[in-house]
Amino acid sequence: MKPSYRILIALSLPLLLCGPVRAQHTGPYVGAFLGGSFVPDTKATDDLGSFNLSFNPALQGSAAVGWDLKQGSLLGEGRVELEYSRRSNPLDTVEFVEGKANGGGDLTVDSLLVNCIGVFRNESPWSPYLLIGFGAARIDASGLTVTGQSLSNDSETVFAYQAGSGIDYGLTDSLSLDLGYRFFGATRAKFTESGGHKFDIDYFSHSVVLGVRLGF
Repeated sequence: MKPSYRILIALSLPLLLCGPVRAQHTGPYVGAFLGGSFVPDTKATDDLGSFNLSFNPALQGSAAVGWDLKQGSLLGEGRVELEYSRRSNPLDTVEFVEGKANGGGDLTVDSLLVNCIGVFRNESPWSPYLLIGFGAARIDASGLTVTGQSLSNDSETVFAYQAGSGIDYGLTDSLSLDLGYRFFGATRAKFTESGGHKFDIDYFSHSVVLGVRLGF
């Protein structure tokens, strides 16, 4: 390779790796996200004892409207947003003391959270962030079945929260890609079984999401 080509490549590498410095967007934005939701084995308790619910991973979707704070804001460096998300994980198996049984139906969670996102900006288009959110979630267990028989015919709205982290990549000063992780949780939800008994669960999920945000 000619020395002139080597010099050109060496000078170009920083631009390829870091990209141009983007002006920081300030003001409203909208965002859309798609990812995968994993729900750990969930312990359920009723007046007859306890049993475990196992769910399969599934897709989740989110939409957000928010505000990019200006640099030097009293609230800090980052964003504030309102986010709607839907997670719907199929029930795989139900484990009782006597053994496991096949499950069916989906546990669907619709949430509406206010997120506060702290963004760590630098001179490159890559910006890591931390997120914390609070709000409400409607947990719908009405479609769950065990060996073809209805397990629950109920849903409940409870307090919900999430924490996460990720990284933004600024394509322009108003368009960004967002890759992140979310831990989502809700306070204990109580449901009525088809036989009239009541059971409760603690709901948690882990998600990896990829999204895009557009500022105005």
